[in-house]
Amino acid sequence: MSQESSRDPRAVLAREKFFSLRPQPLERWLWRQGVPQSVERVFWLHWQAGQRSGDWCSAIPLKAVAAECSLDVSTVTRAYQILAGLGLIRRQDPGRDPERPFQQAVAITEVRVPRELVQELDRYPNRVRPAKSVNLASAASVAPSTIAALPPAPTREPVTDPFAGLSGRERMRALGGLLARMSPRERLQYDEAVRTHASHIAFDPESKLTPDQRGQLLQLLAVMGRQPTAPTPAALAPVRTGASDPPRPRQLSVLELARLRKALQLIAGHTDVEELLRQVVWSVEEGALRRFNTLHAVRIALKKIREGLWTRPNRMPPQWARPLHRPTGPRTSNAAVPEPCRAA
Repeated sequence: MSQESSRDPRAVLAREKFFSLRPQPLERWLWRQGVPQSVERVFWLHWQAGQRSGDWCSAIPLKAVAAECSLDVSTVTRAYQILAGLGLIRRQDPGRDPERPFQQAVAITEVRVPRELVQELDRYPNRVRPAKSVNLASAASVAPSTIAALPPAPTREPVTDPFAGLSGRERMRALGGLLARMSPRERLQYDEAVRTHASHIAFDPESKLTPDQRGQLLQLLAVMGRQPTAPTPAALAPVRTGASDPPRPRQLSVLELARLRKALQLIAGHTDVEELLRQVVWSVEEGALRRFNTLHAVRIALKKIREGLWTRPNRMPPQWARPLHRPTGPRTSNAAVPEPCRAA
């Protein structure tokens, strides 16, 4: 790339700035629905935030959405209604903010794919991934006799570590001696080669390194730049031991926590909802209700609380706690600001 093209603002945008990736089938489905552009802005903002969080849920305040999309609060509210009618989002009201009882907590928005698009998803073509091996079309046209007559491919000599026989301290001392003899320009090239896994650097004409030392550095870069070989299926298979594997930790999602908090507010009334929520979450994730699936365990806990049979779990640690609020959004500062009730 020339110096002029590297300074081109288009090249800077394409090379260094962030992109907004949008699935083409979903984007074109939105175009066919004829929704306003403001509605698309709101949807793609929550799509991007939910993709970063990993569970397709985001908790962005209404005013933060309006500021990010350059829209009014009333326009964002109408956009939520249109998106919910199309089946593109599902919003869960978590109830009152526990820290500010006169304000409403930030609603949790889950982006969804409409059923109509899911049914016709197979009609859209998949992305073509470039082949990393020999071209199969050209290889199929070659006769077997011609393939047998081809000379064998040259074998690449294995690259050995120049400091293989040294201990860790001796290795660091030898490498430090080589780096100390390098010029600032050579040292910058060496650091960049280590970062990019390159196997060659250009030495200065008046370099202080001897030819043997240069060969050692190039050999070391070649060793560090080698890509690891793909593991075999036997290596990828989990090792089976006599004892059973420990169960994987289970955590309620943000949407499930919001539903549980709202249900406890309706059942418990004026009691300490946060303490009840803490006890139920521990029992579902680590306690006696862990052996049931998540929905069944939550329903069992709510039924016991409704009938007045719920007691604090016996094995629950006194100081057990985990973050029950996980706001996600384009900026952390925006996601932590509560909203008044009139803006909901």
